[in-house]
Amino acid sequence: MRYAIVLTAVLALMPAAAYAQAPSSSAATPVCAAGDPVVWVNTSSHVYHLQGTKYYGNTKSGKYACRSAADASGSHQAKGEVPKAGAKPGPTATPKHHRWHSKPSPSPAPAAT
Repeated sequence: MRYAIVLTAVLALMPAAAYAQAPSSSAATPVCAAGDPVVWVNTSSHVYHLQGTKYYGNTKSGKYACRSAADASGSHQAKGEVPKAGAKPGPTATPKHHRWHSKPSPSPAPAAT
């Protein structure tokens, strides 16, 4: 209880800017030239994903970049990737390699009698 009171007092005395978190650099969406779309670059594999596709914004490590900048840095577009019409951009799907975490574990086999 004392800790909560002290923490509240300290935060009340500090200006808001002192403890506000700065946005992460990977979450900042760049402003690109017309005709140069923003893509999600997987920084581990150097593969980029287009807006409206399954992995756009959904890889463990990545950042937003202009397509021309991604190409210049040596990254390439994911093979066979076509944006779905009307798909929501950004993190909406669970990446394939994380899906096994959400599956229920099998129930143990009944004991033989």
